[in-house]
Amino acid sequence: MKTGRFERMTTSNEFLILNFISIVVLLIVCSFIVTAYAQTEESQVAEPEGMKDTTVASDLDELLTTVYCYCGCTRETIEVCTCGTAMNIENNFRNRLLAGETVEKIRTDYLDTYGPQYYAVMPVEGINLLAYAMPVIILIVIGGFAFVVLRRLMQRREAAADTHERSVSQVSDETVQQVETELKRYKQES
Repeated sequence: MKTGRFERMTTSNEFLILNFISIVVLLIVCSFIVTAYAQTEESQVAEPEGMKDTTVASDLDELLTTVYCYCGCTRETIEVCTCGTAMNIENNFRNRLLAGETVEKIRTDYLDTYGPQYYAVMPVEGINLLAYAMPVIILIVIGGFAFVVLRRLMQRREAAADTHERSVSQVSDETVQQVETELKRYKQES
């Protein structure tokens, strides 16, 4: 027997779980894409006029964006820093690249001289691994928590709907019996 204009609509738990998992996976993939794009984004530095070799220009750009200036200004990469020290470091890097030195050698010499705190890219080793892994771990924990909460909510909703359906069917059965009794009495009177 219909209980009203709106019948109980059910959505399977599997459908909700599948949608939730796909959303979590999409968020994880998007976070990796954004992180990778931010780390590999090439800077928009104008190429110096005296530098025609594109490999030297790209190597210089890599150096300027991966080490901090030691000048004492705010902690900025050599590319961004506007002090005279940064300009001198840039000229030194350019000259060493033109002389044929590799990016790694120049960077290693710079970091050996001024210290590893001037490396702008966090190396993927030791405790830094935790910093790289934390976004994924947090998403998994939040996803698991949301999954458990949604599952319990759906179970409670189903239990409440079953209870409501039973009470509606009991009331309607009693109402049907009363109507039948009244109908019999009416027939007897007429």
